[in-house]
Amino acid sequence: MASRGNKLRGIALVVGVVLALAGCGDSTDGSPTATGGPSTTTSATGKPSTATSVDAAIWDPCTALPDDALRAGELNPETRTKDVAKIDPTGWKVCGWRSAAKWYDLGVYSGEPTLQAIRERQDLEGFTPVTVGGRPALRFLFVDDAKRLDCGVAVEVPQGTASGTVAFLVTTRYSVGKLGEPCDQATRHANDFAKYLPGGGN
Repeated sequence: MASRGNKLRGIALVVGVVLALAGCGDSTDGSPTATGGPSTTTSATGKPSTATSVDAAIWDPCTALPDDALRAGELNPETRTKDVAKIDPTGWKVCGWRSAAKWYDLGVYSGEPTLQAIRERQDLEGFTPVTVGGRPALRFLFVDDAKRLDCGVAVEVPQGTASGTVAFLVTTRYSVGKLGEPCDQATRHANDFAKYLPGGGN
């Protein structure tokens, strides 16, 4: 669905936060746990957990966002891609769609990292506090994206019994080029889908 550059951006968003929470010293090869049987991990609280128990509590954008809502948001439901870039780290559920405008893709990343964890990432910048569906949210840019082709909006949501986030990441399709403002689109999608997020929205 997405270009190679867009897929790498999505991997960076997911893997970066996972490693930030787990600690680089806890990873054997720098790669997230692949989809498969349960694997033991360390949660943000430092307590061991299994992939299946963690994943069960995470809101899944692939199943929670109905096709009618996607079409109303100018996304193509038929382009749905689960686990964007074939990455499904423990504690995250990921889904992506191509926009009807065809110049960008939307990836939705649902996981346990908090807004504060995202703010502390060294590969992100341009943090702007916003409100989505009556809840705290954070708009962000990427340090290595000088042309500002990509933009994300992370919304604070309950994930099971803990706080987490759902991030809406707009990535420009390099084969087409930027035909609008990625941050505007990321903010629009976050607000369009706020009522479907965990805990609802205004």
